[in-house]
Amino acid sequence: MMPEISRSLHYGAVRDRARIYLAIFREVSARYGQPAAISALRAASRAHGLEVGARLAHLAPRDFSGMLDSYFLGPGSETYSPDVRELSATCLEVQYMTCPLKDGWREMGCSDDEVCTLLSCATGFDDGVWQAAGFDYELETWAPGKIGCCRTRLTEKRGT
Repeated sequence: MMPEISRSLHYGAVRDRARIYLAIFREVSARYGQPAAISALRAASRAHGLEVGARLAHLAPRDFSGMLDSYFLGPGSETYSPDVRELSATCLEVQYMTCPLKDGWREMGCSDDEVCTLLSCATGFDDGVWQAAGFDYELETWAPGKIGCCRTRLTEKRGT
């Protein structure tokens, strides 16, 4: 558990990352169009996720308790208020109840559609993490009217 000051600083740092994502997204959209901006932001997010996921690969194929402790409940996780919905021998499902990225975009006046688009771009990170870590996953991003933010469900990778 992080001390409150550290938690606040971490939350602020991630929220500031939302500002950078938005600035890049808007700049690339203005220069090359929104499809190019989505592609670029997703690719950059995915590249970062591949780096993070490689450090978690020792937990594949089914150490869901280890993944919960190392990733979802690890240092800084309080920032996202993870709610563990399922932990079993075959699955780990976690619902994030808070998200400084989403909060940052909303504070900057982004519409619900913009927030959904930016979250979709940010899920490139998740694609990279779970591919490199060696897990199959389902990801449900936030949509207007939903509580919290994204929900992740991990299972053992099927086939190669």
